[in-house]
Amino acid sequence: MKEAVYDWMKCLAVFYILLSTMLHLVPTGQYERYVRFFMGLLLILMMCAPAAAILGKSREAAESFRLFYEMEENYREEQNLENLQKVYLEKGYEEAIGKKILENLQEKGIQAAEAEVHIEGERLELTLWMNEMPDEEQERGIKDALGTEWGISEGDCEIRAAQDGQPAVGDPAPSGAASDRDRPSGVG
Repeated sequence: MKEAVYDWMKCLAVFYILLSTMLHLVPTGQYERYVRFFMGLLLILMMCAPAAAILGKSREAAESFRLFYEMEENYREEQNLENLQKVYLEKGYEEAIGKKILENLQEKGIQAAEAEVHIEGERLELTLWMNEMPDEEQERGIKDALGTEWGISEGDCEIRAAQDGQPAVGDPAPSGAASDRDRPSGVG
């Protein structure tokens, strides 16, 4: 019994040395209260440890804590799996809607290479990759049809040109300005 009390006193002495060291290592006074709070909780735990050991409850408390921790960890894993399932379902919905939009446009005689759909809450955003870039009137007709049948607003629909049947990276606009044939280009 004497040895247990002696070990407990040694733990308290080490704890106070650790507390002093931690308080000196804190960069500014703004974190000092958090360190003191945490260390106070540890001190309470250390003060209660001998009483719990005497009552024989320390093993039960440790086992209870372990079981509670495992339950929380299992719950977090389940939540992560559910979130992952939700993401995959949303991606599947986006792909299915994109295919349906392409089929719908083909029925109307509009040839599109790909339809990229993104679901944002109740809103559908669409990037439509066309084999040939339509003129303004055709583009307006496509956007009106998409708005009527799919509820996609004009601001949420973007039409881009595809190169060789594949979506182009970036804008299809040329990167430099064209020069007239009669005038020199300025490179000499």
